[in-house]
Amino acid sequence: MLRKLLISAFLMSVILAAGCSKKMSEEQLFAEAQKFEAKEDVDGALKIYEELSDRFPKSPHADSVLQKLGMIYLNKKEEYGKAVAAYERLVEKFPQSKYQAQSLFMIGYIFANHIKDFDKAKNHYNQFLEKYPQHELTTSVQWELEHLGKDISEIDIFANSKDEPRPADGTPAEKTGKAGARAKE
Repeated sequence: MLRKLLISAFLMSVILAAGCSKKMSEEQLFAEAQKFEAKEDVDGALKIYEELSDRFPKSPHADSVLQKLGMIYLNKKEEYGKAVAAYERLVEKFPQSKYQAQSLFMIGYIFANHIKDFDKAKNHYNQFLEKYPQHELTTSVQWELEHLGKDISEIDIFANSKDEPRPADGTPAEKTGKAGARAKE
């Protein structure tokens, strides 16, 4: 009799525990991830965004979750391989996403500027240009391709620009007659 009572009590506690540990809904998880982001708890936010991506891969917000993962891995964690992986999943699984062009750009950008794999960067930038020749990022992609592999110190950032660098004393170039020299008064 005591044995049956103990077994029944054990089974009831297992059932009760299983019912209490009910998984959070997609909306609850997303709200929780945003709370972690607001508190700048990057690891907490990443854990939840990864769970969202795993549990709800066909959600209407799945592309947004992948975009968030890519941004956090890139900007907060500096884990470039994981950032690329998140953006690549978005590009592959959500071809109609509003984040598609930006993600393709970011893959090229990360390969060029962080991983330093210029062949992969060039490949992704060229894919971008083929898919989005009129996109607002096209000029940036062309600039990146033109300067691929160059150190920032090697690039004349004022070439092809209407802006001229100001002289060290801050006098506008048009007042000097030429950049860097004061006009005679």
